[in-house]
Amino acid sequence: PAPPPRSRPCVPELEFVLDADTERRRRGQAPRAAFLGRGAADPEHQISGILELPRQRERGCVTATFQLHDGIRDKLRPIVVTLAYGIRGPGGPRRGRGAALPPLPPAL
Repeated sequence: PAPPPRSRPCVPELEFVLDADTERRRRGQAPRAAFLGRGAADPEHQISGILELPRQRERGCVTATFQLHDGIRDKLRPIVVTLAYGIRGPGGPRRGRGAALPPLPPAL
């Protein structure tokens, strides 16, 4: 019998979400910018994606562009863009070989 076909090794991936004007939206105000080229599931003030991480120390880049809405009044405060990310795939959240870590005391 022929050997089974080799499957592609599972490559870790970096999932990310860029979010514009987060604090302004928390205050119930409309965002002042919209990301161009976002996915259909992303709201206008967010863009998300996945970046493959095939090897350690290999650099990757994602370009995201946002456009200011017409007629914005608040031109003095900066438009803050936040990044949330996580690694999925093999080597994701790592755990030691031993028992779970003991609870940490609170830091004041």
